[in-house]
Amino acid sequence: MRLGFVSLPSEERIGFAQEAGFDGIEVILGRWMGAGNDMTAENGKKAKNLLDKHSVKPLTVQLGEDYTQDPKPADRMKKTIEVAKIVGTKVVTVNAWIPKGLKVEEKYEYYRKLWTEIARMAEDAGVRVGIENCPHGGVNLGNCPAAFRRMFELVPSKAIGLEFDPSHYIFQFMDYLPAIREFGDRIYAFHAKDTQIMRDRLNGAGIYGDQWLSQDWWRFRIPGYGDADWKAIFIALSDVKYDGDIIIEHEDPTYGGDEGLRRGYKFLRNFVL
Repeated sequence: MRLGFVSLPSEERIGFAQEAGFDGIEVILGRWMGAGNDMTAENGKKAKNLLDKHSVKPLTVQLGEDYTQDPKPADRMKKTIEVAKIVGTKVVTVNAWIPKGLKVEEKYEYYRKLWTEIARMAEDAGVRVGIENCPHGGVNLGNCPAAFRRMFELVPSKAIGLEFDPSHYIFQFMDYLPAIREFGDRIYAFHAKDTQIMRDRLNGAGIYGDQWLSQDWWRFRIPGYGDADWKAIFIALSDVKYDGDIIIEHEDPTYGGDEGLRRGYKFLRNFVL
């Protein structure tokens, strides 16, 4: 088990990962990532060279974009799988994006058709794909256990699994521990992110808020600074014999930049040796 964080593969970020003691990074590329960071073979080679230079490992390659906006979404996933092999990892991470406006059964049919093809490509390449469970306002189909069960039934290939993130369960008042245990053999990467419920704001406005009161009753935190029970999480991961990596997804508004990553590193090293 290695400890890393989500990052663009720049000289500065990879150099920081080495200096701070991280084992690796989740390499994020894609059209949403700005100029010079598209998911291309050239950028994959640049990332590998920088990682090798600093002795930092590629933990996963993440497609940082909504592939449904591409006229050929399967081609974008094929490119991501190809780039992952160039970078040197056998794990690809992404959301199970679904076009807006579809009815429930249409969403699952869209998923079945596209991800059957993605599963075949991943199997042929010897790569596993982890779907992160962020709701994204309903456009990520893979956001809860009920969806996972249906998705794995429709596309049973073991090439398709999860990038599990407990933080998204907390602000939905869901228990992440049973999900870890139920889907442990399909967890291929693990996002270490926490969520803090701010009870004073929640009690004042409820989950929907109103036009006068703030609706910001929760916020993402660095691990150890929110409501997640990390000891219980790592016990559950041990129980299911999870052998993947622990990857900080830093979205903490209090401890920005490197300070947050250093704090997360210090906390998680209690569990990731």
